[in-house]
Amino acid sequence: AQAEGHWQLRGYGMWAVEEKKSHQLIGRIGLQFLEGFPDIEAAWLLGKAFWGRGYAQEGARAAIAYGFRELGKESLISMIFPQNTPSIRLAERLGEVRDGEVTLHGQRLLVYRIHKEIFTDTRLAKSF
Repeated sequence: AQAEGHWQLRGYGMWAVEEKKSHQLIGRIGLQFLEGFPDIEAAWLLGKAFWGRGYAQEGARAAIAYGFRELGKESLISMIFPQNTPSIRLAERLGEVRDGEVTLHGQRLLVYRIHKEIFTDTRLAKSF
């Protein structure tokens, strides 16, 4: 209901991620702006069995490109638990830099931010 409501209210949201070969639902990737968030977030959540295969990076790049191109955003964030080193490394590979931290629902989260002008994936960024 939350995901559907987000799409209805905001016109964007998280996409289901399906492994092409098996047609198995493996997670979700996209953009979200939930109550208490400091900005629109590029987010990824995949089943652990599918980590390290490039799915999160490919999907996050597409979500970031969508946020810049279709939503006209100048920057986007990703909020990551401090102990989630794989997501921190991915954020950094995407060009995101640490931009503080927030506490949401009693949980400390690191905020990583990417600015449109440094988004350098020419395959996805060429239409800006």
